[in-house]
Amino acid sequence: MADQMTQLDGAPVPGQAAPAAPAAPPGQPPAQPPAPGSDYAYAPTAAAFPAQGTPPPPAGAPVGPYDPAPGQPPFGGAGAGQQYGYTAPPAADGGYAYQQQAGYSHPGAPVPTAPKQRNPVMLWGGIIGGVLAIAIVAGLIVLFTDNPDDPPSAADNGGTSSTAGGVTSGTSGGPTTDPTTQNGTGGPAGGGKAGAYNLAWTAPKPANAASGSQMLGIWGADKTIVRADSSGIRGLNSADGKELWTIAPPAGSKEFCAASYGVNSKHIAAVALNTGDSDCSTVGAVDVSTGKLLWTAKVSQDRMSSPTLTVTEKVIGIGANMAGAVNISDGSPVWQFQPREKDCSVYGKAAGTQIAVSDRCYGLNTTVKSQLVLVDTDTGKTTSSAPITLTGSIERVDKVVSDQPLVLLVTNGPNGDYILPFDKSNKPMNPMSVKEPGADSLRLSGQADAFTQSVVSGTTLYVQTNPTKPAVNAYDLTSGKRLWSATGGATDGIRLVSGTDKDGKVRAVLDMGYNKDSKLVTLSPADGSVSELGNLTQNKAADSVYASSTEYVVQSDGSLFGFARSSSSENPVIKYVKK
Repeated sequence: MADQMTQLDGAPVPGQAAPAAPAAPPGQPPAQPPAPGSDYAYAPTAAAFPAQGTPPPPAGAPVGPYDPAPGQPPFGGAGAGQQYGYTAPPAADGGYAYQQQAGYSHPGAPVPTAPKQRNPVMLWGGIIGGVLAIAIVAGLIVLFTDNPDDPPSAADNGGTSSTAGGVTSGTSGGPTTDPTTQNGTGGPAGGGKAGAYNLAWTAPKPANAASGSQMLGIWGADKTIVRADSSGIRGLNSADGKELWTIAPPAGSKEFCAASYGVNSKHIAAVALNTGDSDCSTVGAVDVSTGKLLWTAKVSQDRMSSPTLTVTEKVIGIGANMAGAVNISDGSPVWQFQPREKDCSVYGKAAGTQIAVSDRCYGLNTTVKSQLVLVDTDTGKTTSSAPITLTGSIERVDKVVSDQPLVLLVTNGPNGDYILPFDKSNKPMNPMSVKEPGADSLRLSGQADAFTQSVVSGTTLYVQTNPTKPAVNAYDLTSGKRLWSATGGATDGIRLVSGTDKDGKVRAVLDMGYNKDSKLVTLSPADGSVSELGNLTQNKAADSVYASSTEYVVQSDGSLFGFARSSSSENPVIKYVKK
């Protein structure tokens, strides 16, 4: 395994530190754990899931993150295999600049990394074993063209509803499908521009929509499209936009605060609930086919503010200031990650069929302060060949950029943040700096983010660059070299689209300027040249739908759904059909 750190131009990083940090000199106090509630995962004061009463191991006894808790199934032996040591790249001026936004935030939206507003996740169809089942989806599209003006306000649509047990059936005024309101460019009954995406219907905002309610997830099941946000979950008929059901946060909780990256083959998704003080340690399962919240369970005795969730056929995997899984049928605990020592903090990120876990241990005699391991979501057993040594004082996994292939973003390294790709056998490849010489640090999105700024296809990483110089750059993950940079001929910017088409090609939206149709295109892997898929037709009914605040899902038949990031938008869900 090569451990040479590379810059994004492919050059080796000069003056790399030793692979593993040396032990503290005699007489030095051990590293102190961060305070509870700090940005870095704090040392647990009570075990998640069942109470853990494991005493510290005797001197000389082997310890490891895979040791099972009493009464829980073993995770597999810790082993004494090779440890991969990494050093981070040279420090970037100003460090790594994360774009803080609510959901795929837009100008003026609340900050998404705050506990009350989780980053939305856009998924369509089922996740089977962590892989998106492409039954009705060709991909997920993110459009965000800057618009300096606020959306115009309009009166709420009237409607009726009936509520029982937190599930509401009925409509909120019904969808708009009258072609006369669409300026002659859309409508369900013919018309529109050939080869373009024309408006079919718009679903009105819910009567109780809160202005600060941000989208958390989008799922699909049969003929139902589902939008989840902090104030509730709403199912719509995909054919006509009529509301089928809604789920309100149950009694004892204030709001939904996280959603899983997709659903399993039985259309079960996962959500986290804020029960007060931004504590999202209560998790629930949602049947998106029927609109029922099946159960809720508190999964940690410690406060969890930013959980990431994934679903398999058997479990809901959880990554936060702990890592573990609960049974998808009833929320009962299945396994919990055990740190190597008593005084360790844990930070997990759900990654489909795996969970990436970094820990930080503070013992006086601890030789490896921080390390990264990969564990199986279903069983908790390790899937990485050996722990990966982390060298920064608070270095940890920050994002899952991609789960297949696995690509992680590691933050707080001694010289800045870096990208860590893995091969098919889960062995780490060359780490790559997020800082490109002569350019701003790359801004990557993770699977818990709905603002798509990066896409991985094969061994190529596609990254959207700084808005002041909008382009898409492609990098070879095996070498760290930039392959090309493209604008596609856009006049006002180019924006990446999440996912790929059936051929693995990356898509983007070209902003062609004020009062002009944007273009949906694919990018050639070889050189970034574009092939047009169709225009996104402007029309009167969609005047309040702004690309800067809307996420789009493309079906295999070419129809297009748009989901506004805020449920208080005049048209929180829209559908286009391709003529």
